[in-house]
Amino acid sequence: MGALQIVGVHGIKQGSGATTAGLSASWQATIDDTLAAAPTSGAEVGAAAGVVVTVPSYQAVFPRTPTRYIRLGGPEAGLLSDDRPIDEEEEDFILRALAAYAPSAVEDESPEVGLTLGEGPLTPRIVRRIQAVDRKLGKGVTGRLLWFVREAHAYLRKEETAAAVRAAVAEALTETGARMVVAHSLGSVVVYDMLSRGEAPDVTMLVTCGSPLGWLAGRKGIHSEGERLTVPGSVEWTNLYASKDFVTGCAGLSHLAAGVTDTEVNNGAFPPSHDVHRYLDKPALAEVIAKAGIA
Repeated sequence: MGALQIVGVHGIKQGSGATTAGLSASWQATIDDTLAAAPTSGAEVGAAAGVVVTVPSYQAVFPRTPTRYIRLGGPEAGLLSDDRPIDEEEEDFILRALAAYAPSAVEDESPEVGLTLGEGPLTPRIVRRIQAVDRKLGKGVTGRLLWFVREAHAYLRKEETAAAVRAAVAEALTETGARMVVAHSLGSVVVYDMLSRGEAPDVTMLVTCGSPLGWLAGRKGIHSEGERLTVPGSVEWTNLYASKDFVTGCAGLSHLAAGVTDTEVNNGAFPPSHDVHRYLDKPALAEVIAKAGIA
């Protein structure tokens, strides 16, 4: 029995030094520990067959995002953003994405209340939405989400970038022959996009972790609004989500997706709750790997 090949698809903000070798080794170490700690078949699969994890890095083709701090309401509330100008289309995307986190939040009429923008790129409408969401979710939460929202926009709206990311994942699938994919964060959007396009025909098992696919705005461009999320019938789909992971909207996908099995896990508080290794170390993942290894 040969080793079980798994392709991992990473999320954003990995850093310029995050190579395929480095990411693969990091994921491999955590998954090995998870399988070793599994009480039943997970450990048996890891020991008998071996599991090989390959995580292709797409950082080289993804837009670099420099760090910029924008103060909202005082020096303790740092908002991470970047220097790329925000046009009307991206502004609309950001507003819709943030609204998904707190749809009942009421915005201030004046964006100047408690605000020092400095030279930041945020528009007054975005600032008002940030203030409203922070009041609901907690001060500073939106600043951490803003990184993700803008990176997701770059993938969904820039086809050249998206195609290059998908190509990197497709190459890894072809080279390894993997039929199982573990996708974290924006990686789950990438894989869903590939499955929808028929670009991952041999994948039969999908595990999404910390997935933002539940956002209506985030699905625009890869999914028809108003329809349920679907993957090919040959794909067994498990979704791990943490109730305090704001990137997921603190919820699973079963209310929006057909054929997905939601599994809630405890990853602690945000932002560590979104960390990939807090998902990879869960017994629920070991169970899915064991099933794939036995199949």
